Amino acid sequence: MKLRTPLAIGAVVATIVSLAGCSAGSGSEPGQQPAGDSLKVMVFGSFTQPPFPLKQIQTAAEAAADEINANGGVNGRSIEIVPCDDQGSPNGATNCGRQAVDDGVLAVVGAFTLFGDNIVPQLEKNGIPYLLPTAVSQQESTSKVSFPVFSSGGPFAAALYDLKQRNLCTTAAQISPESASADGNFTNFFKPVADKIGINLTNVLFPATTTDFLSVASQMTDAGNCGIYGVGSQQAAGILTALSQSNAKYTSVMGSTLVLPEPTLAQLGKAGQGLYTYSDFYFPSTGKKAVLDAVAAMKKKDSNVVVDETALNSYAGVLAFAQLAGKVSGEVTGQALIDLLNTPGTVIDTGLFPPVDFTKDAGYFPLSPRTAVSTFQRYVSKDGSYVPDGEPFDISGKLGF
Repeated sequence: MKLRTPLAIGAVVATIVSLAGCSAGSGSEPGQQPAGDSLKVMVFGSFTQPPFPLKQIQTAAEAAADEINANGGVNGRSIEIVPCDDQGSPNGATNCGRQAVDDGVLAVVGAFTLFGDNIVPQLEKNGIPYLLPTAVSQQESTSKVSFPVFSSGGPFAAALYDLKQRNLCTTAAQISPESASADGNFTNFFKPVADKIGINLTNVLFPATTTDFLSVASQMTDAGNCGIYGVGSQQAAGILTALSQSNAKYTSVMGSTLVLPEPTLAQLGKAGQGLYTYSDFYFPSTGKKAVLDAVAAMKKKDSNVVVDETALNSYAGVLAFAQLAGKVSGEVTGQALIDLLNTPGTVIDTGLFPPVDFTKDAGYFPLSPRTAVSTFQRYVSKDGSYVPDGEPFDISGKLGF
């Protein structure tokens, strides 16, 4: 996402110190270096291997820790980031779970993985909170140590609800490459949500090796005039190009910015205009100071970093950890953080998404009961960026479950 406003480092510092809950009384003066033992936090996810090589998850977590540590840490203690890449495999995720336990980390943040069910049981057994994962797997969505604000299904539900409310479509297609789980996901998740909202949803699958997307575009338009994409960025680009060539009037929704990141969006020209995506994160185009500060810190760490929902989520995870650790009375442990998150009135407010209290905000979406944030912003693509389109809306209690 494009950074539209230059930021002074002083602004970054002020925001990070505020978000981390640091104060003069805590021994965390701006510019003061931490002196105590470090607080270990694992940043976990798919960093290097297809289909989701998301190095930005690690970069974002390290950037957040750098800013907090440069300003005194958390009550005088630095945050030490322990990176672990699942290497695109269940064994890799299992190994990260073992490492989290062996290294004595206090929390795991930043997670975007297809193998959450391989790490969560180890975290649960050892009382390690899973802070702000993207809830993709069953256990990420249901475990008592998982605290997500973003799920793979939330934007899908928000999109269908909004499309129906705006009378843009009554029939739609869910577009995915063929896989072992594609039919099951459609039957067990996507179709029930669409039925509750009142949209007739068709499953459009294509071989993962497809390079000519004209036939896929034809199937999509036959199924209706709206489509939600659960595909890779090159596949999305191919489909959109085919739709553009057919001159079909079609409403395209990206399941997230992972489907079509802004660098790819910018290359599509006319075919990349007017696409929708829905998120509970504030994008840089909102102009919100906390988001722009976070982007500045990430760019300071790596000028080429991709800023998307996974990066914002990872950055927010470290801020959330700092807020919680700063509030713990006594020894900071994983269980102490879990207990605090389960205490009514504990609010996580990073400025990157709406404030959340997990004791009252989780459960709005029965298919992902641990997910807490139900307010979404609709974004539309314009000149290579996703920009806000309309006001945020809350889907809690509106899905018919």
